[in-house]
Amino acid sequence: MSDASTTSLSQEVAIVWVEGWDTVDAKYDYVRWMFEKTRNRTGQPRGAMRAGRIVGFAELDDSAEPTEPSRRYRRRVFYVKDNDRSEPNGQYQDATPHEAVDPRTLSPGAHGRLTDRARGRRPAQSDTDTPASGPDAPDGMLF
Repeated sequence: MSDASTTSLSQEVAIVWVEGWDTVDAKYDYVRWMFEKTRNRTGQPRGAMRAGRIVGFAELDDSAEPTEPSRRYRRRVFYVKDNDRSEPNGQYQDATPHEAVDPRTLSPGAHGRLTDRARGRRPAQSDTDTPASGPDAPDGMLF
């Protein structure tokens, strides 16, 4: 991970869920994530989300310094696409896109993990998910 990404994570103070945590917990086995360059440390990013629909975002500490040469802040944005499992007619019923993480494993400053639940390998009622390990675990891309 780049120094700017590490710095961005260390400056996070909150993860804000647009639809509220209860909805996220009930509806999303996984969310996609990316870094978005924004002018503000807090509040929902204003830019048009071309990748999908924003369901959450990170807010940075008041003392956070810009991480980009353009004096912008690098913040995490969590989103879903029309073809995700949580959406009507979603394609990812038994699989997970590579940029996905289980929202239950996210916290400010921590990447989050890809769990069996996020991969669609277990019923969604389990609150005791753990990251996959062993011979069937994917290489890399565990956040």
